[in-house]
Amino acid sequence: MSLPAKRIHTLDYLRGLAAVGIMLYHMHLLSFGEIDSESPFARIKIYAVTIFFVLSGLTLYKVYINNLAETGIKNFFIKRLFRIFPLLWLVTIFTFLLSMHSVTMKKLALNLLVLPGIIKPEMFIANGAWSIGNELGFYLLFPLLIIITKRNVNNLIIAIFLSAIPFLYYTYLVLDPDKPLGLQWKHYVSPLSQFLFFTIGMGLGAMNAPNPRLVKLAPYLAAISLALLFFYPVSGEPIQLTSGNNRIFFSVVTILLCYFIYIADFQFLPAPVQWALSTLGEISYSVYLLHPIIFMSIIAVLGDSYQSHIYVIIVATVVMTIVLSYFTYQYFEKYFMNLSKKFKVTTKSSLALK
Repeated sequence: MSLPAKRIHTLDYLRGLAAVGIMLYHMHLLSFGEIDSESPFARIKIYAVTIFFVLSGLTLYKVYINNLAETGIKNFFIKRLFRIFPLLWLVTIFTFLLSMHSVTMKKLALNLLVLPGIIKPEMFIANGAWSIGNELGFYLLFPLLIIITKRNVNNLIIAIFLSAIPFLYYTYLVLDPDKPLGLQWKHYVSPLSQFLFFTIGMGLGAMNAPNPRLVKLAPYLAAISLALLFFYPVSGEPIQLTSGNNRIFFSVVTILLCYFIYIADFQFLPAPVQWALSTLGEISYSVYLLHPIIFMSIIAVLGDSYQSHIYVIIVATVVMTIVLSYFTYQYFEKYFMNLSKKFKVTTKSSLALK
């Protein structure tokens, strides 16, 4: 029987900080409008989600590479559905109620089905939910990737190269640097444009243990990667971050950031800081989905007077989001995570172990 994969807390650190970064970007967007690509917020808008995809592939690989046969593919999908759908449904309904004038019942129904979002992730009502549609598409292929990797790890390398083909196609031939990103959003959020990050994440999980010297340097290398991500000179409309050579550069830097955080030892951090970062990672899904609803709710209550209190509203949104996300995770997300166990299917592998 395979031992369960040990939780990698450093990935929680990065996942949580990425979710907070996206929240801060959205606060700026909803309060002051879109920003130039030279702003760190613009880089967060694009590449924090890239971090999610890389970490998703990495984490799922570490969890299932030796356990998928025992867990069972059906159980994998049951667990994923109970993990993703309930909160997404809840947020979708609240978003609909806050914007009924611009969302039809048909669109709401399609959103609650969720699965059409795999094909057209731009159709989601909930702010940022396009990435969840991408993730669901990746999940459909994940068991196959694990199976072929178990047979020969070189198959994963082939999968990475194959997923690079549509990535490069979108980067150089579809996304036009002379047109605003908003006009090309459906192309950028296509799963075909993003799948490479998921497969590379799996590839990071499959790599051999790093040299101890590299582990010691990893926190510093992660800091350098983050500095490059934030301060590499690019200006203009955000499309400049998502097309051509710039996208290649920022993608490589983001992947390196994920890798260095993955292998780094942050035991030098005070215990309360480690706990806070781990907790932030655990509640990151709620943080990612809830903050637009909280912000819009505050605006709806204040009415036209909100603009004179915008900075107070931003601070209140951030604080309320983190607090509410903690309780949502503890009493809503965990409830459905535990409920999924009641639907667990007994596999032949697990029967053989009894």
